[in-house]
Amino acid sequence: MSYKAARKWQDIFLFGGGIVATIGAWGLKSDFVALAGLFMVLLSVLVWWLYYRCPQCHESLGRGNPKHCPHCGAWLGDEPEPEEKKKVQHKKKKR
Repeated sequence: MSYKAARKWQDIFLFGGGIVATIGAWGLKSDFVALAGLFMVLLSVLVWWLYYRCPQCHESLGRGNPKHCPHCGAWLGDEPEPEEKKKVQHKKKKR
């Protein structure tokens, strides 16, 4: 599973599980539905831990949606990597 697909599934399980658990606990007053929602939230954590990794170095990407891998610096964004702007070095003035 790619890190982009893992991010989508993680969000689906996290928010969907929260909604299902809330409806099960307070709306339907069903322990089974509430536990199913909590299981979905735990499944979200498992997906993040196992699959939300850099495709280059296979290290965890952490939280959020980074454009660069925090470990190896590989480009992860959807758009092409921007070219670095050339730094202009000024000569020091002689005193």
